[in-house]
Amino acid sequence: MTQKGEPQLFTDYLAVMLVGLSAGFVILAHYLYRNPEPGERQAWASGFFATGLLGLLTSVPMIVIWPLPGAYNIAFGEPALYLSVAFIGAAITLAMKWDPLIPALYGFFGGLLAVVVGLRIANLGLTSAPALAATGYITAGLGGMLTLPAINWRSRRFFALAAAVLLGIAAVIFLFTGYEGAWGHLADFAKWVPGSMLRAPAAK
Repeated sequence: MTQKGEPQLFTDYLAVMLVGLSAGFVILAHYLYRNPEPGERQAWASGFFATGLLGLLTSVPMIVIWPLPGAYNIAFGEPALYLSVAFIGAAITLAMKWDPLIPALYGFFGGLLAVVVGLRIANLGLTSAPALAATGYITAGLGGMLTLPAINWRSRRFFALAAAVLLGIAAVIFLFTGYEGAWGHLADFAKWVPGSMLRAPAAK
């Protein structure tokens, strides 16, 4: 609820979602770059799990209650949900010392989804900076897709390094978007008053 005469504000958590997923991209890029041996892989499990958990906590409500205008709930919520589940799967796999090929295979299709969404964002001109948003989605998606050959052919470092670079680019773009959103939301809601306070009786 807003005060009379003030513009309607919507509540969203896109900033923390983007920052969390970007952190996950950085952790995945670091994992691919380091190319750890099977006995060393558990160290990355907590980072993947944290990324997936925060992604679930923000993407599921976004898909269910649609806090963003129009198609943005689909564009941001659905890829984030898929990637969050992939990160949690990767975390469990590493913690249990299983072969990470299967979560990488699952993540491949999430990466392809991100590429499709990025192309559609550019096609429809969504967001205030469609080219930048599309670049973020496409680089993240390609990095996710290249994770599969990087895991499958560990000795061929080209795939791992290419994926790490693409994920790094995506992380920079989404971190910029997320921190810019946090900066703007603080200003947008600086004078917002909850409805419960507006309805509270005046003190005598």
